[in-house]
Amino acid sequence: MNIQAEKLNLLQTIMNTNDEGLIMDVKAFLSGRKADWFDELSDERQKDVMEGLAEADRGETVAHAEVVKLFGKWGLK
Repeated sequence: MNIQAEKLNLLQTIMNTNDEGLIMDVKAFLSGRKADWFDELSDERQKDVMEGLAEADRGETVAHAEVVKLFGKWGLK
C-alpha cells in the first residue's frame, strides 16, 4: 500500500464532496481517534516489537517458568 497515494485519494474525495454529513463524520472520527501506543514508540522500538512478534510467530519463545528459573521471580539472581 502506498500510504501517500492513499492520503491524496482521501484528500481529493473530501475536497470534491459537498456531503456535509461525510465531512462531519470524518471530522468526528479524526477528533475522537486516540493514538495507538505502538505509533508513539520510536522507530527503533517499533522495530524491536516487530522483531519480537516475528520470533514468536516462528515459535522462538521461552516459557515463563523457564524465565523465572533463569532470572528469579523479581529480577536477576
